[in-house]
Amino acid sequence: MDTDRRAVLDLAPWLAAMKAKGGQEPPTDPALPPCPLCGAAALSGYAFARPSQIEHDCDCGYLEPERYQAALLKAWRRYTAPRLLRADLEGYPRYREYLEKPLEIHGGNQQAVDAVRAYGGGILFLFGPPGVGKTHLALRLAARLCEEGRFVRFRSELDFLAEERLAAAGEGALPQYERLVLDDGGKSRLSPFSAERLYALVEGASAGRYDLILTSNLAPEVFATRLGEVGEAVLSRIRGGLVAEVQGPDRRF
Repeated sequence: MDTDRRAVLDLAPWLAAMKAKGGQEPPTDPALPPCPLCGAAALSGYAFARPSQIEHDCDCGYLEPERYQAALLKAWRRYTAPRLLRADLEGYPRYREYLEKPLEIHGGNQQAVDAVRAYGGGILFLFGPPGVGKTHLALRLAARLCEEGRFVRFRSELDFLAEERLAAAGEGALPQYERLVLDDGGKSRLSPFSAERLYALVEGASAGRYDLILTSNLAPEVFATRLGEVGEAVLSRIRGGLVAEVQGPDRRF
């Protein structure tokens, strides 16, 4: 046993004695994840905004630092990913309930449900008439991925392009994604800049730089045609992923 490890072990009785002398346990925060190795409670006063911003009422971080840090990173991602998605949905309050609300499965959406269940990354294109549950289905997939610790962001096509314009003008940072749900594709009035940015988005997902879950009222052919000269390239990349049609009654009424 190395000297540093022995020192930590020798410190344990002293810490226990200090707790006993004080007559109280250190305050803990049940809202924060427990130790990923032993399950000890997290100490209060930490934000967990980064993996290092947390402490647990145990010695795992000292006794098994490599295992602890690796497990803590996974716990941080599982803790943070759902919160980022919910923060994105602050601007779309009607959609927040979709993260927990079960989806009714029927003949009109079975193909799309199967595609979502089979989804392992890349491009997923969900299309169909308004109100049939495309966004609901995409967000149920996003919620599942977030529970696994995978970061998924949400933008409407309009908001995605607005952010891209601000970044191009030097008025904001260019957003970075691991996975993106792009909702309501086909709703924007396209300029050459918008067509170029949508092409770049689809191209990046096709090249494996991030995952893209896209919903649209338009079939892939129509969605791609509106992008002009890059339309054929976009359609080819969409067809290289998963494409599923969603049908059914308009559930908004």
